[in-house]
Order: sequence, then structure tokens, then C-alpha cells
Amino acid sequence: MRVAPVESASRFASRLFVPPAVRPAADIAPTDRRQTNEPHILLATTGQLPSTARLAMELHAAGARVSLIAPNNHPARVLDFISDRLTYRALAPRHSLESALRQLRPDMVIPCDERTVRDLHAIWRQTSNRRVRRLIEKSTAPAASFPAITSRAALLSLAQRQGVRVPASMPLRDIRDLQRWIAENQAPFVLKADGSWAGFGVRIISDRAKAEDAYLRMTRRASGRLAFRESLLEGNHFGIRPWLRRERPAMSVQSHIDGWPANVGVACWQGEVLAAVCAEAVATTSATGPSTVARIIHNPEMIESARRVVMALGLSGMIGFDFMIEASSGAAYLIEMNPRNTPICAVRVGPGRDLAEALVARLASRPVRERPSRIERDIVVFFPDTWHDDPANHFLHSGYHDVPWEQPKLVRVLMQPERRERYGVLRLLRRAWLAMNDGDDGSR
Repeated sequence: MRVAPVESASRFASRLFVPPAVRPAADIAPTDRRQTNEPHILLATTGQLPSTARLAMELHAAGARVSLIAPNNHPARVLDFISDRLTYRALAPRHSLESALRQLRPDMVIPCDERTVRDLHAIWRQTSNRRVRRLIEKSTAPAASFPAITSRAALLSLAQRQGVRVPASMPLRDIRDLQRWIAENQAPFVLKADGSWAGFGVRIISDRAKAEDAYLRMTRRASGRLAFRESLLEGNHFGIRPWLRRERPAMSVQSHIDGWPANVGVACWQGEVLAAVCAEAVATTSATGPSTVARIIHNPEMIESARRVVMALGLSGMIGFDFMIEASSGAAYLIEMNPRNTPICAVRVGPGRDLAEALVARLASRPVRERPSRIERDIVVFFPDTWHDDPANHFLHSGYHDVPWEQPKLVRVLMQPERRERYGVLRLLRRAWLAMNDGDDGSR
């Protein structure tokens, strides 16, 4: 587990001058969309992240009707208020997702992982159903923005043109591009694969001599061996199709910022930020992984950077922006955008920072209600990550532990051991895998 400095990046905020970033949802003129007092929102995910379930709870509490399309083992399926539960099929993902959009006719679809974002873009390109195309654009962004949304290098280039502070970066078409980067830049730097999330597909390169080997490993075709491992041990079958299609990820490289990670989650509508929550990572799963403990902060530079990108791309929905706070200056460098909800999006921090309420109010064309904050402290411990990893962690007592007590079925599901540890035969198979792969469990 990686732990960030205790000193908050928010101490630098007073040095910055930026224009106001958040516009109240009620101030935005209504569009010609169909009016409804109970907006219907479809959450779509190919993963199993608890944050999807937490977002569903917040959207429901804000007055939305919530449906779900996800794998059959997703924890959110136990939520009793979910109105429709459909299966996101690993071997026919785009067909199952488009069928859900046609059948349910939601007011909005919110993707909860990058694979779903790409599926929505592919459906937009391939479908003959104009209503589905309009729904996808209304829920995410105009189609002209799709390339920048799914390319880390293109996103940073666009952000830089909008005056956002970003690290030096470039796309890597082949290993010769990497060699040129190495000749002109000092280590450390960061290699990133498009379409990855939660720290997967990211490598910090401290030794330039090892960069080419890392690049070759990261650009291999999707592995059938790993797809089989994920399917058998984790119950995740979505690696099979990329393996069958022999897919390779697009790559980029960024200079490394010496500091600590932070992020801002925003609710937005057609290029306008409705509400935003900033947090810095206190503890992470790894040097490149997601936060398990976060500190709520106020950082105007981060919010303004997110606002500029949201406006430039015409974004709608729940979006996360990742930053590095430079240790020497407190400057916030945008390092990537998550074009889907992130865990901080489901943390209700009171008026102006209640993302679910702001988005539902906009969809329902009603004023934003001032709901009280769910957290009593600025430290948020995400359940069940820290509890699983270290039940004695002091943050479980000193911070706000984000346990969904109002949904006991969900709590019980999230408290279960990982699938690979739940059954004796899978434990034996995992030990055999580790023995054959020099202790590498294949998770990164």
C-alpha cells in the first residue's frame, strides 16, 4: 500500500487565481428532452467494482429510477431498488448493451468502466438506430469527441490547448517513438496503455535501459493464458474476446511528476460542470493503483482544469480526472481522464459537491436540493478495500468508513473473500499458477 504525505495539497490553493468552476444545475436552461419527474438512469459495466453499487445508491436516493447491465456476479445486483437487471455478456458485449438501450429506453446511460465506454462508441458507429445514437451522445459526449476520450495522449494534447497544466507526453506508434523519447528525456517517466484502468497498463520506468523491454511486454497481443486465468479464478470472462481478436493496446509516454496523486470527480451535462468533489490519495493499492483512503480537499486549479476539458469535449455524465500534485510547488498536473464514474463520484459531501443530486436534478429539470453530507471527517476509507487488506489499519477508526449499512445484502456480498480464495479448488489452482509463473499472479 502506498501512503501519501499527510500535508494537504489544498494549502497551495490560496496561491491560485482561477474563475468560478461550478455552475448550479438549476441555472442551466432546459433542453428539448422528454421531461420526467423520475429520470431513468442505466448503469453499465463489464467489471465488478463496488463503486458502481455505491453510485446506484446515491442516484436512487436523489430520486432516479436505476437499472443495471452488468455481469451476473456484480455486487450491485443484490440492491433491492434496481428496477431492471440485465446481463452484460462477455462474448457478445455490444449486442447485449445495445439491446439494453433499445429495450429499457433510459434517459441516460452511465458507463462505469473504460471497456463499456469503448463499447458505447462502437455501438454509435455501427447501429442504424438513431434513437440509440442520440442517447449515447447525450449521455457521454458528441461523437467528434470520442477519439480524445479514449486516447490518453490525445486527451492531454487537448487539455494543454485549453491552458491546462499537463506533463510532457507523446503517443507511441512503435518502439522507434519510444527510442526518440528516451534520447530526449530523463528517467523516470511513465508508460501507459490506452483502455486500461485501476493502475493496470501503467508502468513507471526508472531505468531507461529497461524501457524497451517494458514497452514490448505491454504491447503484446491480449494473452489467452491470462484470459483463461481471469475467467477461471476471478469469474471475469471479458478477456476472452480481446484474445480471440488478437488486440494490442495503443501506447503513450508521460514525464513523471514527483509528488502524490489526487483526483476530482465531476457531474456534468453537455459541457457544463454541475458539481465537483476533489480528493487527494492518502493510501493506494500500489504506486499506480487507485486510492483506498482519500482526503477530501478543495483545489480550485483541479476543478478549473476539469471544467475546461469538460467544456472542450462537451462531456455529460460522471467523469473522473486524475492529477499529480507536484511536491515542490503544489501545482496540479492533469495526467489522465477517466471517462466514467470513479469512487469519489459516489461520496456525498454536501451542497455543491453532491454529484448524484446535481445530475438527477438536471435530468428532472428541477432545482438542486441541499442534502446533508454523508461524511463526518475529511478522510474517506473506501469499503471494502482497506478492510480486506488490513483490518487493523488506523484509518478505519480515524476516518469515515464508507460502509453501505443501509444495504445489508450488499455489505455481506462485499465482505466475501475474493472468488479465487472462496473455494478450495480455486485456491489450489491459484497456487499452481503462481508456481508455474514465478509468483506472478497475473493481476498486473
